[in-house]
Order: sequence, then C-alpha cells, then structure tokens
Amino acid sequence: MIATRAQAIDVARTWLGTRWRHQQCSKGVGVDCIHFIAGVARELGLPGAAAFFATPEYQNYGRMPDAAMLLGACDRLMERIPLGSEGLADVLVIQFDKHPMHFAFVSEVAPRRLLHAWLGARKVVEHGIDSKWQGRLLRAYHLPGVA
Repeated sequence: MIATRAQAIDVARTWLGTRWRHQQCSKGVGVDCIHFIAGVARELGLPGAAAFFATPEYQNYGRMPDAAMLLGACDRLMERIPLGSEGLADVLVIQFDKHPMHFAFVSEVAPRRLLHAWLGARKVVEHGIDSKWQGRLLRAYHLPGVA
C-alpha cells in the first residue's frame, strides 16, 4: 500500500496521549518509541512493518538498546536520507548521551515538530524542535510506502 505523508501523520496523531510502555504496541493502551513508528506503519499497511514485528531481536531489547542492532535495523527497514533533508512523516533517530535510542516522526516541517512516544512525557506527544532537541538528532529515514 502507498500512503501519503499527510495520511501517515494523521494516523500517527490518533496515537496522541497513548501511555509510554516499554516494548508495547497498543494504541490507547501503551507504546514505546520504536513500536509507535512500527504501529503506525502497520496501520498504514507499509511493507517494513511486517518484517519488524516478525523479527524477534527487534522485539526483545533493553531500555538501553544496542546501537549497532538499532541502526542496522533502521538501515534494513527504512531508506536513510541526509539529516536536515527530512520532510513530513520521515523518521528521526535521536541520541541521548551520545547513544542512539529514540525515534520520532517529523509532524510539521515549518516550523519543524516531532511526534513521538516519549518516556519523559510518559505518553505520545507532539512538540517543536528546539535547540536541545536539534542537538540530539542523529539520523533521518524515509518509510518505504509513504509518498
């Protein structure tokens, strides 16, 4: 299936307020950051979602994920794009303390906003990208099947 960027963000916004829960993917009940991205992809019928949910190592990870596994999975399941070139519904990999460990959708381009399941807020939230968030951005990806 092909979804538009606007459709992807519309679906992602239906998750707003869903509580943050490690290794969960249930809209309205609980979700973590990577399962939020995967859950939206699954709702849209995107090709990488089935591969994500069918791969055991992508489902069983600690709160401090293995960087090589995480970035390798991103490279296998999504199309890497230059950081700074991302558009609506593209996925950002975010680092904390130099460790890649978080994912967010770009929900607005000008001004740029993030839509993500964030432990700090304990739920799925949407907010602007200030200088603090900007400094955490590590990589950008495009979801296959979103046009």
